[in-house]
Amino acid sequence: MKRLNIGQDFTPYLTNRNKEQRDGKHTAIEFREKFLSDLEQNAIWESDEAYIILDFDKVERLGPSWANEVFAYFTRNHSPEEILKKIRLENISRVKRQIIEGELRTGYCGVFE
Repeated sequence: MKRLNIGQDFTPYLTNRNKEQRDGKHTAIEFREKFLSDLEQNAIWESDEAYIILDFDKVERLGPSWANEVFAYFTRNHSPEEILKKIRLENISRVKRQIIEGELRTGYCGVFE
């Protein structure tokens, strides 16, 4: 299982969905493609084992559009419960967890690439 401290290894400000949003740096699409691309493979979903632990310890901000693009993207083929089994969240505040869970319930609303 992989482990990633997002704030340290990516950025502490998770706000840009894509390059057109805000400063266009450290986007959700970039994050998903760099760290979660293996989740595009059906074989990964065949077991209940977690694929990655995301540590939010150093994350300062988490925007709903970022959460939608990273997490809800996978609701196209999987339930929120399945997604949270594959992607475990650690050291995350109640508010940040609620943002992610809200986006998972709402479903993906980004532009398909």
